[in-house]
Amino acid sequence: MDEKHQKTGKTILIPLAAISLLIAATLLLLLAPALVETTLPNNAYAVRITGLSGLAVNGTATVMVPIPANAEGEPAISERVLAGDRQPSGWQAAVRETPYGKMLAFTTTEGYAPDIFIPFGEFETKEEPRLLVPVLATPDNSTVAEFSRLSSGTYTTVVFLDGFVPPQGEAAPVSFSLEYRGGGGMKHLVKDDTWTATVDTAVSSTESGFLPVPVEYRVIEGGIGFQ
Repeated sequence: MDEKHQKTGKTILIPLAAISLLIAATLLLLLAPALVETTLPNNAYAVRITGLSGLAVNGTATVMVPIPANAEGEPAISERVLAGDRQPSGWQAAVRETPYGKMLAFTTTEGYAPDIFIPFGEFETKEEPRLLVPVLATPDNSTVAEFSRLSSGTYTTVVFLDGFVPPQGEAAPVSFSLEYRGGGGMKHLVKDDTWTATVDTAVSSTESGFLPVPVEYRVIEGGIGFQ
């Protein structure tokens, strides 16, 4: 009887082992590309400024916004990309030095200023916290490096307006929608953190000069994952 049971057990185990090996081989084939594939960190920055359309320009009008950079102020997207061949309609983009550091400037000499929308993107090999700079203030007077290690928070940056003729009657708002997303590279199924910084605020079209605005900062944790 024991011998019969042993033969029956072997008869069952052999197909089970074969099925297990087949499943393991299939999983290995499916996972193999992901185990060796590497995805570089991506830095994407979209600038959208509305409420400019219809504002009269007094000679030359300028609008400036912060740029993505690490805690030491090193730009996450090169000046070549920010001020390259792709220019928003009716505007000329350039990286300009200001009392607060480098900012992305848009200038126009047209009679009336069009709204601005332009996305930027660039791959990079680094994985490190990124913010929109300049940083004017952080919560609890923490340093930029200390703040960038938090999982989320709100800090203060600056935008700039100049050269617009004050509108007749009630002032219209100028809305700044700035969205940065960086990091998120993957290597051997391990995804790195993703850093986001967002400005979504409006200022009066009668304002002029440097204007502080809030930035929402967030870190999306990486880990084991599939593309």
